[in-house]
Parts: sequence; structure tokens; C-alpha cells
Amino acid sequence: MKQTHNPFYFRELPVDGPFCNREHELAELIRHAHALANVVMFSPRRFGKTSLIRKVQRELAQKEAITIYCQFFGVSSIEDVAANLAREVFRVTHAQQSLFQKAVNAIRCFRPTLVMRPDVDKGFSVSVELSRQNLSGADLLEDVMASIGTFIADAGTLVHIALDEFQEITELPDALSIEGIMRQHIQQQQAAYVFIGSRRRVLKGIFNDRQRPFFQSAINYELPPLPRDEFGAFVAELFVDNGKKCPLDTAAYLVDQVECFPYYAQKLAYFVFDRSESDVTQEDVDAGFFLLLKEENPVFEGMLMGLAPQQVALLRSLSAESTSSLFSQDYLRRHRLGSIGGVQGARKRLEELDLIEQGDKKVWRIVDPVFSRWLQDKG
Repeated sequence: MKQTHNPFYFRELPVDGPFCNREHELAELIRHAHALANVVMFSPRRFGKTSLIRKVQRELAQKEAITIYCQFFGVSSIEDVAANLAREVFRVTHAQQSLFQKAVNAIRCFRPTLVMRPDVDKGFSVSVELSRQNLSGADLLEDVMASIGTFIADAGTLVHIALDEFQEITELPDALSIEGIMRQHIQQQQAAYVFIGSRRRVLKGIFNDRQRPFFQSAINYELPPLPRDEFGAFVAELFVDNGKKCPLDTAAYLVDQVECFPYYAQKLAYFVFDRSESDVTQEDVDAGFFLLLKEENPVFEGMLMGLAPQQVALLRSLSAESTSSLFSQDYLRRHRLGSIGGVQGARKRLEELDLIEQGDKKVWRIVDPVFSRWLQDKG
């Protein structure tokens, strides 16, 4: 067998990359889009949500739909939300003159600008700058959402809009105002929206709390884990197709190490492929996992730096011992967690951040299996 190249990805999976067994979800999300049904899609981090929605949008675009993907991670104000939305409409339409002109005609409060970027394929990226200076943040978002409605009505084709890490708006001072403005306009638009997020408790609260503007306005869509056997067979096949023999039990062992999290499985398989000889062994997987932990170390250290000491202590205790009795005196004493009140506060915040969850049999555990293993190794 002749080795060609490493088929596994060290970064986000491209839309034309190898994709494992999401045919049902892909077809279902495309049907919802054509029905103009809004969807709220959630799962843990690194579960493949973004890769899946980009694949959905690629297939829709191949059938003449206009697909807009907007990332809300890192937004710091209501003005940021408005600017992100406007920028992505301009970016998507920029390559088609007639469509771009419709976007420019519709969105008047921002104007598109080109920023030279030698690090991207086209050598530039599309940005925006304000063309109207005296609008408040709420008025600016009102204007952008109304303008997007005008653009959708004038587009003459299906418009599909994905809002990734949508729950980040809840961290802003104007959160309820943002929700109210967006809900008011979205319900009037003939487009399909998908709201994506990995802080599941917060995202579901936006759409399932009776007191919130988005209450019952979208289909709840939880992305399930990839089936273990099929995922293992998929990984084994990629090894074989690229010159290395990987027995099914070894591939199953690989996906088990990361509990079938697609992002981690890709990264782990990348390291294993890179270091293994013609036959992949479990020892190769163990060595690859060590490299995975080393690679993720700066990310995990950054996560801990943003947490209070009590929250870190609770994470460390759960990495050492999952429990259904989080507030029992025995568990608190064994892990030196202090008072019940302090643990209750830490639990609430870690749940909001989607770092811990109460899973099967009401057992509290860390959501991210690699993060949990890293914490164990750090003691």
C-alpha cells in the first residue's frame, strides 16, 4: 500500500472534506430550510455543528439558494451584532454584481469596504463601516434587520441564514432588546433561519422560556453523537484509503478515547496517522492521545483562567469522580469543596458555560472528555 497524504484535519473540516454519517441530519435540515422552518440546533462543543451547517448551506447554494453564515462568538455590543449581520450579507453577495447591488440598496446604515488580506484566498475580505452615525445601537439593529427583510423579499430565491453561537447575545447588556428586535423581524421574513450554539442550557432558554421573545419560534434540534461502530469504520477506511492498515477494533478504540466527538477524533487520527507505520496499533493511538492533550493544553489553560477558584475546584473533582450526589457531605469533604452554597453557585455557572452536565442516571460529569482527561493528568 502506498501512502499518499494525511486525510485527517487539524482544523475545522472543510465542506468538501470527508464527512461521516450525517445523511439523515443533512436531509432533515435541508427539508426544514425549504419549508422556511426556523431551527435551533444544539450540542456540546466540538460535536460538528458548524461543519454540518456549512455542508447544509453548500447543498442549498448548489440549488440557487442564498446562504448566509454569521458568527456571533466574541460580539461585545448590539452594534457588533448589527455589523456582523450586515457584513455577512455583503460578503456572500459580493461575487454576484446584481445580488450585491440588491444588498447595497437594501442595507443603508452600513456600507461595504474591502480590506486587503494576503492571508486569504482572494487577497481581501469584506468589512463594513457605518454610513449613518447618529443611530442608537437598538435603532441600528432595527435598521439592519428591516434591511435584511427587504433584501430577502427582493432576492427571488430561498435565503438561508445561520447564526452560530447565537447564545452569546445573552452576555450583552441589551440582550432582551436584541432578542425582541430580531424576533420581531424574523417572524415576518420569508427565509429559513438556523440558530446554533454549544452552551445548550442558555441557548435552549432563549427559545423555551415563556418570558423570552423567541419562545416557541423554532424547532428544537439536538445533534446526536455519531454512532460508534459507523464512526470507527469511517476512520478505519480513511486510514486504509491513504496507505495504512487500521483494524476495526483499533479504530473503535480511537473514537472511544474521545467519546465520538468529531473534532477530537479528527485531531487524534491526524496525530496517529502522522506517527504510525503501515499498521496502526493501539499504542499509536495512546501516543497520539498524548500529543492531543499537549496540543489542547493552551486552550484548556485559558478556560481555567476565566473561572473562579471554586469553579475550578468543582471541575477537578468531577474529572476525578463523576457523581449523582454532588451536594452530599461525603463528596464535598472528600474533594475539599467547602460549603454547599459555594458548590451550588459553581455548578450553576459551569452549567451555563456547558462545561458540566447531569447526564445518564442523573450523574454529574464534565461534558468534554478530553478536557476531563487533561484535568485528571494535571491532578
